This record gives sequence, structure tokens and C-alpha cells, in this order.
Amino acid sequence: MKRFIPILIVALFALVPATVRAGDYHAGANLVCSDCHVAHYSQSHIYNPGDFPPVPLGTNGPYKHLLRNEDNELCLTCHDSKTWAPDVFGVNGGTAHNRLAGGLNAAAGAPRANDTGYDDIDGHTLWSTATAPGGTFSDATGLKCVSCHSQHGSLTQYRNLRTSTSATNTFYNAPLTYAVTTNDPTKDVFERAAAVYSESDVDYNEPNTSASAYGKWCASCHPNFHGAGGAANMGGASGGDANLAFPWLRHPTADVNIGQNASYISSLTQYNSHTNAVKVMSPSNNWTLPVAAGVTPSCFSCHKSHGNKNGFGLVYMKGAGTVTEEGDGGVYKDLCRQCHIQGG
Repeated sequence: MKRFIPILIVALFALVPATVRAGDYHAGANLVCSDCHVAHYSQSHIYNPGDFPPVPLGTNGPYKHLLRNEDNELCLTCHDSKTWAPDVFGVNGGTAHNRLAGGLNAAAGAPRANDTGYDDIDGHTLWSTATAPGGTFSDATGLKCVSCHSQHGSLTQYRNLRTSTSATNTFYNAPLTYAVTTNDPTKDVFERAAAVYSESDVDYNEPNTSASAYGKWCASCHPNFHGAGGAANMGGASGGDANLAFPWLRHPTADVNIGQNASYISSLTQYNSHTNAVKVMSPSNNWTLPVAAGVTPSCFSCHKSHGNKNGFGLVYMKGAGTVTEEGDGGVYKDLCRQCHIQGG
């Protein structure tokens, strides 16, 4: 009978989703210490009769903070090609929907460097020690899942993303709030149900029409790429500048609506001419094409936050066809032409 025990453990482990449907995990009642920690780095039994098997212990422990494995490997135990938790790494092997954030990749020489199907140019790279583009952030021990996400969760911060009220912290004053099931336009993100991760189930509000909370959060590591029109690092002006007296230095991510400037009002017509459109912020629950004036692009309009198979995690959306995590079969220019009319 002993030869069947490993098979039984795998079968039981596959039933874990039944326990995690209530809401965003790693927060509140769904913050379960033993999911990630072990007291003595020695466990060969479950805690109680009928419990699910514990997350396996890594082979090189014991690990710091009483963790069951190295940081990234521990996260990927559940978040790589499993069905009970979001698959956030490489090619989608665990979910049937288009992932809102896409997939991460791994640095050359890292434990999973050949396991992603993605290149290190295709988005955020775990174990990378490189400096973040447009900023100064780096980690000598390598980029980790917990560089961006709080492992102990948050009941108010979208996707357990890190934030801090300390000016010495990377994510200083960068809250990203969310509403679930019923939208609240004063929140930054709208999830149509608890713990949904499909591209079609999440949209973005614009409670402050002169800013993007999402963009400000990304600016924690990539500050040069974000800011309001007229800022030294951005150029332009709020709403654009018809005379190009202050040309844009970087693409706006916060305070310029599509078609807002009278000289470029056709941009909104161009955006509405598509069947498939990239994500935008709306101050009025206004995401179904054709949208009314007032929608604003931000970081997520062009990029998958984890990445995809396109360089920089870009979404090549031409506007028609089957939508995947890479877009709908378009090329780089098609993404630009979601809003811009130049070029054939």
C-alpha cells in the first residue's frame, strides 16, 4: 500500500481550490501560516486527520524566516501551472482564461531559467539583479515575487501589492484600492467577482482624473516613466499641447484622456473603431465600446504587468480577432494605432 501514498498526496493536493474561493488569498482568514512556514524544517505528516498535504519542503533548507523553500520557489509551488492558484509564471499552464497580468520569466542561470517559454526581455524577470528601467531599484539577491507583493496580504490593497507610509520604503504612499462584485468609482480597480484573474473580469476606475494610482505604484520602481503632463521627466502639458511648444518626452500615463485635445479628437474615434481595445481608466464605469470621452490610458493599456511573449510585455492589439495574452495577432504598430491615426 505504501507505493500509493505519493499518488494519494498529489490527488489530495489537487483539491486545494475548494478552500480558497472566498476572496483574495494570503489575507484575513485566508492567511494560513503553515502554507509557507514550518517550525523545525521537518514535516512528514499532516496536522489533522483529513487535512491537505503541506507544501513540500525545499531540498536545501532550513531557510530564513522558517520558510518551506527559497522565496521564489516557494511562491511558484502554487503559482506555476497549478489549477487552484493563479499561474503567474511563463506560459499559461494552469488556467483556462487569458491572464490579466500574463506571466513572469526567469533570469539566465536561475533555477527555472529554461522553464518559462519566455525571454528575459518579455517582462519582469525573477532572480534578476538588474536595475529597473527608468529608476534605481535593484536587488542584489534577485527580483522576487515579494518585491512587489506583500506575502502577508492586505484587505484593502489590490492583489496584495506592497505599499508603505514610510518615505524610506520603495512603495511609499502608493495605495491601489479595489472594489469587488459591485463597482465603487472611488476605488482604483473593479473586480467583477472575488479572486478573479481573467483579463475580461477586471477594469480600472479613475477616481482622480489628474492622476493614475496604478501608474504611481509602478513609479515606485520606474519613476522616470510616470508623471503628469508638464513634469520635467514627461514633457507635454495636461491634456496635451496643440502647438507642440512643450513636446512630450515620454508617453503620458495619468492625466491625458484619449482625444482630449481638440487637435487630436480623432484619437477617440480611432479607439472606438475597434472590436478589441486595450484597457483604459474610466471615471464613469465606461469600458464597453464605443466609450464616451474621458477615458485615459495608463501602464496596463500597453503592458502586461508580469509579461507575455512580446518584448516588454507589450499587448499587440490590432482591434479584431481572437484575444490572447499577447494581443489579437497584431504587431507593435497596431498597439500604437489603438489610439493614434498616423500610419497606414
